[in-house]
Amino acid sequence: MESSSYPLKINNAVLHLLPQNAIYWPEENTLLVADLHLGKEHVFARRGIAIPEGPSESTLSSLSQLLQSKHATRCIVLGDFFHDLPLANDSWLVHVSHFLDKHNDVQVEITAGNHDKKLGQTMLDPRIVWHSSPIQRRGFVLQHEPGVDERGHVLAGHLHPVASIGQSFQRRVRRPCFWHQQHTTVLPAFGHFTGGYSVTPSDGDQVFLAGPERVLALSANALAKPSRRASINLR
Repeated sequence: MESSSYPLKINNAVLHLLPQNAIYWPEENTLLVADLHLGKEHVFARRGIAIPEGPSESTLSSLSQLLQSKHATRCIVLGDFFHDLPLANDSWLVHVSHFLDKHNDVQVEITAGNHDKKLGQTMLDPRIVWHSSPIQRRGFVLQHEPGVDERGHVLAGHLHPVASIGQSFQRRVRRPCFWHQQHTTVLPAFGHFTGGYSVTPSDGDQVFLAGPERVLALSANALAKPSRRASINLR
């Protein structure tokens, strides 16, 4: 079954929310993702926590498939591309280069997040374009951490938002979500080895659940109450 996106109109632009936890911006032919946290399994292994290798490679593979399906010519990562300072022999560094080889017609840019240490940036393939400041484009401000910016609507990551539906705990479904507020839209984490933070929307907010095949717009009544409330209001 072909996956179905949700067209979200913000100002004069239509952004397509994808079930793969990404946004496609047709007008710019740009794919937006956030929070890949590449190399996280290697960081855990160095701390004595045994995690099988593979999450970073599978995350890049999913990104590659999405770029191919949308024929995007630009990919912007809204921070936390990697999890921590890598070692020179970490295998995921090589996979990043292979990814760039495969998509040599795609401009890959990253708005640096709190995990994207400066020294680590220099260890990655130099074809990646890093931004230490937010990217401004057509009434949008692209950055890692959510917030309000007078220059435009903020598209961000950082929070790894998730939401649950179903009142019965046994039947509850918990999925990544897009959290849309008046001035800010937060993308779910794209990485395959990331946690999630349950959000409770305020009045006027919209939550879009990223299901396996489609993105669903949810009403506040449809959301199950999280075990602890997200205390972040980005108005």
